[in-house]
Amino acid sequence: MGICLPFVRIISQRSLRLKFLAGLKLGMAGLCVVGCTLGGRGSIFPLQWPSPLPLPQKSRHLHLKVCHYMLSDPDRKMVSATDVAAGCTRSDQQQHTEAVATAPKRPAVPTKWAPLPSPKQVWAHSCVTWAKLNDALADPSVTAFEVDVTMGHVVGSDRSSDPVPIMAHPPSRTSDLSFEACLEAVIQDGRRHVKFDFKNLASVELCLPMLAAASSRLAANRQAVWLNADVLPGPGLRSWSCAVPAEAFLAAAAELCPGAHLSLGWKVNPVGWNDTYTEADCQAMAALCNKHLKEASGGIVFAVAARVAGRDPNALAGLLRSVPNSQLLLWTGTWEPPVSSGALQAIHDALSGVGVVGCCGFDCQVLDPCIAWRKFLTDISRHLMLV
Repeated sequence: MGICLPFVRIISQRSLRLKFLAGLKLGMAGLCVVGCTLGGRGSIFPLQWPSPLPLPQKSRHLHLKVCHYMLSDPDRKMVSATDVAAGCTRSDQQQHTEAVATAPKRPAVPTKWAPLPSPKQVWAHSCVTWAKLNDALADPSVTAFEVDVTMGHVVGSDRSSDPVPIMAHPPSRTSDLSFEACLEAVIQDGRRHVKFDFKNLASVELCLPMLAAASSRLAANRQAVWLNADVLPGPGLRSWSCAVPAEAFLAAAAELCPGAHLSLGWKVNPVGWNDTYTEADCQAMAALCNKHLKEASGGIVFAVAARVAGRDPNALAGLLRSVPNSQLLLWTGTWEPPVSSGALQAIHDALSGVGVVGCCGFDCQVLDPCIAWRKFLTDISRHLMLV
């Protein structure tokens, strides 16, 4: 889907020039919102965003100060755009450059990690606020947390300050829970494992040194840590780029958190039609592991969309066999509809049929139709009694 900017006749009168600039800024903001909304893991409308038509940089009556940068969330497909304004916001590339410059190149202390646990965990998904994290901490059935990490601002902090790693799922850029606070809360709990799902490279560079410094405390608690990122384009989004490039992510993990467990995934449309994980997808992932992780001491988990994986798990089974001691984690996305209990059983049976269900875990939102129907009838009855 291309972006077509209409031809604008530039008028010399000052008032109309100002209106033109204001309207153009609003249009660019609209494109940013669309890019953030439609590009994510939980989205059901994957769109390609080729470079738009270039705006004229000057005209006979109006000189435009033009600055090219990337509009969109860093976790989405980047949308090339032109900002007509007095200046540009700092790009994600600038944030990454600053993170690389300020982050230590080696962990301050030797790292030590708890061993890779069983794939059969009870997950609390997307614990990105204090309320969600506290709910998960209060649930005795939960054995592992999944938290999303991006760059942004803590609620109540100075928005003009540099972004810091926070717990948030894009397109959100604010949270009441910082990465440091979340890590400390998990360590103080001392019982549950944790997976950090990094949404951009800048957060990787800033967070891994902090994790390395805390590794001995986590290991003493026997709390496993997974470093997760979508590092390859996959089903439904094969022409998209990844916000966390594979080579950079694996290099950062090896340098800053040697021995940590890795969770590697594909950027996918989890509810797209017909597509599945192919032999080519799995061969590309296996090649990455063979290149970067042959000597790694940490475990490897492949994170896959449950609906997509269940259509044909044969290629994924081959991947598990080609990467020794690896596991598979099947997930449903934050904004993805829950899977029915029947559909989840069918996925389980498909994995069992190819002989890999023993090394597979599930982090899925599940809807039991019978329970949902009973709840619906109860709610209706309660409503009728109040009328």
